Amino acid sequence: MVFQAVGKLLGYRKHKSIKKDSPAKKTSGESEKLYLEPRYTAARIVDADILMLVALPKGLNVDEWLASNASAFYNHVSLLYGSISEFCTITSCPSMKAWATQIQWTDEKGRKRKCTAPQYADYAASIIQKLLTDENLVPTKHSKEFPKTFKPAIQKTFRLLFHLLGHIYTCHFKTVVNLELHPHLNTLYLHLLLFCAEFHLLDSKEMALSEDLTTALIQSSPSPKTSGAQSRNT
Repeated sequence: MVFQAVGKLLGYRKHKSIKKDSPAKKTSGESEKLYLEPRYTAARIVDADILMLVALPKGLNVDEWLASNASAFYNHVSLLYGSISEFCTITSCPSMKAWATQIQWTDEKGRKRKCTAPQYADYAASIIQKLLTDENLVPTKHSKEFPKTFKPAIQKTFRLLFHLLGHIYTCHFKTVVNLELHPHLNTLYLHLLLFCAEFHLLDSKEMALSEDLTTALIQSSPSPKTSGAQSRNT
């Protein structure tokens, strides 16, 4: 099933809920789209088969796989955001721009409000840490089962991480390039998107926001090493 993830990513625009005739207003940072230039989209930290990293290991509980990956992705996104955080201030980023839209923060009661990008990053980190360290939500003892509220919480975690990556690409990509971290950013983004596609963690409307980048990165990726995938699952 994991090899269907690429098809899902390239085909999500055909989903009924996505309307072509009502695009979101583009931001100034988005209009440049430096991150789509071939010299940058081809950059990766390793020549690895990301699909292999996405696949659920044989015999492992899917919820355990989602939980462990959510924690790992959170740590990696935090490190990347931390590398550009001194350039992401309430002055430089008075709103949370990601891709072609401005994102509002939604609190636990469902109320939306505008906030700066640094505030959004802080709110996201606080919520994600709270979710991933909740023993009732993410049990660490084998005798406990994952509750029904686990999947929605994981989906929320990945949605917040996706927004943070979107902000980095949209507003801080030049800084990322200057720090020579764009291979890390591309690898992390593509890994996260493929993981979300495989386990249905992001809504198609969210994924459509960055379809141009996703397509560019997939097309510039090396062909999947199918023989390696087969050997891992045997």
